[in-house]
Amino acid sequence: MFKEIPHTKIYLQILEQIKDNIIQGNLRSGDRLPSERQWAEQLGVSRATIRESIRALEMIGLVKCQQGEGNFIAEDFEETLTQPLTIMFWLSNGKLNEVQELRRALETEAAKLATKHMTPERYESLEKICTAIETETDEAVRATLDKRFHYEIATASENIMIKNVLASSASLIEGLIKDIRVAILMDPERSPIIDRQHRNILIALGTGEPNKAAMAMAQHMDLIDDFVSDLK
Repeated sequence: MFKEIPHTKIYLQILEQIKDNIIQGNLRSGDRLPSERQWAEQLGVSRATIRESIRALEMIGLVKCQQGEGNFIAEDFEETLTQPLTIMFWLSNGKLNEVQELRRALETEAAKLATKHMTPERYESLEKICTAIETETDEAVRATLDKRFHYEIATASENIMIKNVLASSASLIEGLIKDIRVAILMDPERSPIIDRQHRNILIALGTGEPNKAAMAMAQHMDLIDDFVSDLK
């Protein structure tokens, strides 16, 4: 599976070989990687070099190290995306509204795609969440349900890139503004509107018409945009 490599840019070359093996179907999410000894022998490098490379791969989120069990190809890439997105945001002097603009684009497309892939089971799950949001009185719980509502729509889009990047951008916003969902839901003017908008999104998702779902989500994002703008 792996072949000997030159002693230059070891980390990058190991990364390239892992990528090639993933593309070829030899490695999948959750697969165990060779032990340090096996990898060192296969690649013709020292175990110390392998250890350093594994640390580097773990830092970028590609590899998960489990004490006493070994090293594995990561399965959850949400956190992997969040950290570099956050660093890029700060290094480029990013603005909060830019992150919200990204989220808006992804949420709208997610709603459109989710309509195409909607099933009775998915719709029932979303309806339960929507009803729970409307009846819950604890704003923190409502905020958690709100997050789940949007996450399930992203999942229903069946686009792994949209789901992971959307989750990462939402995490970045929530990192920049602590309890942003709670703050929006506590707003006496916006809170009832949000409940209606969630219900409108749900109804649109069940119509089988992607553009209606996209429009309902866009109207919801308009309200979030206004809230973010007020924070400037």
